[in-house]
Amino acid sequence: MISDTEGITVIEDGKTELFEWENIEQFGTLAVVLKRDNEAVWTISLNENFEVHSDAPESTVGNIRIYEATMEKNEPITLEYSGSN
Repeated sequence: MISDTEGITVIEDGKTELFEWENIEQFGTLAVVLKRDNEAVWTISLNENFEVHSDAPESTVGNIRIYEATMEKNEPITLEYSGSN
């Protein structure tokens, strides 16, 4: 998953899909939903261990999870913050 000025890009099984900012809906401070054709495709949430520091020398730590928006059982994918390029 990559977040930039265009939106959020999800890469799964070799497939890449960009969700532009107008197709992303934020719910509170802990989760966003990525939508295609006004339907939820992915949900991204912050884990309890995720911390963003306002002080520049301290780096962001913790994990986020991305869930496929489906009625079927699925396991979340846990991602680790790798910083900006």
